[in-house]
Amino acid sequence: MGYLVLTRREGEKITLRVQPGTNAEDLLAQLLLDGITIDVLETSGTRARIGIEAPQDLQILRAELVET
Repeated sequence: MGYLVLTRREGEKITLRVQPGTNAEDLLAQLLLDGITIDVLETSGTRARIGIEAPQDLQILRAELVET
């Protein structure tokens, strides 16, 4: 499991997607066992610090970094 902390402003997004080459069955088994945890660590005005704990095989990206 990995843990990432980032700050998002109102209206900004976070994308979770499967890393290329990941075995889907293994990832599903890990998700069923551990799940994904999202913590709101702090809020200030229109900003929130968010902590995300997820399997290493999931990419956690700020939406502006997602290739379309």
